[in-house]
Amino acid sequence: MAAKDARGGAEQRRHHRLEVALPLRVRGRDAYGAAFEDSTSSYNVSREGASFVTRRELLVGQSLEFIIPHRPQPHEVSPRPDFETTGVVRRLISRTEGEWEVGVEFTGPRLRTYIPETA
Repeated sequence: MAAKDARGGAEQRRHHRLEVALPLRVRGRDAYGAAFEDSTSSYNVSREGASFVTRRELLVGQSLEFIIPHRPQPHEVSPRPDFETTGVVRRLISRTEGEWEVGVEFTGPRLRTYIPETA
């Protein structure tokens, strides 16, 4: 199945995505209106959004809530809070029976991403 976006056309990314597996807690309602909260992980992120795989059937254009737990670093004196934001589903791709690849655009706070400089 081809990628669908909210405009019904081919997707176009505006920001560089980094391949990184961040733990995610995703909250919302599935395509049938049932409330859920699932633990998953991203497979790529950008300042403006993220992609992940879910077994929940979702709809393009629907809103979701995200929590990315903070990973404490050895030098931290006190733990920082988890990163929380909201987003809207922009892309759905059916992968296997009952599994979808989801691309979301953040509508709340954005992630800070760091891209190494090249020579």
